[in-house]
Amino acid sequence: MADIFRRALDTGGGRPPTRRDLDRMYANPGSMERISEGLRYLYENVHRVPAFVIPAVEGRTEESSVLDQSMTWGPILPAVWSFMLGARGLGTVWTTAQDPLERELAETLDVPYDEVTLAAFIPLAFTIGTDFKPARRIPREQVLHWERW
Repeated sequence: MADIFRRALDTGGGRPPTRRDLDRMYANPGSMERISEGLRYLYENVHRVPAFVIPAVEGRTEESSVLDQSMTWGPILPAVWSFMLGARGLGTVWTTAQDPLERELAETLDVPYDEVTLAAFIPLAFTIGTDFKPARRIPREQVLHWERW
């Protein structure tokens, strides 16, 4: 699992960020550096993670309409988020690192790739320390639209 995680990250998959993506990613000074530091730590220590939660949904959505995609993904997101909130005393992080090597991960887990989508790759472990603070967020006025776009 650790090997697949690392190799998937090494592929650098995904689309390049847009200007708007970059503006949001760097909206709060130091936030991307902290995210990168956390990802680097996970990359170097993923082999020590005692458990992974790999939420999955039945079906593939690559060729689906937005409606069908929302109906597929809609139930899994709140379920996994609730799980992560309920993991008291344990640390979790939602990653999609599996995406570039999802087929290989599915084969490793004996999951039928053509019938099931692996939605995330969530390490589950005890944390080092407990000094957690809320992350700074983009001002809601930039992301919340009320009766207009």
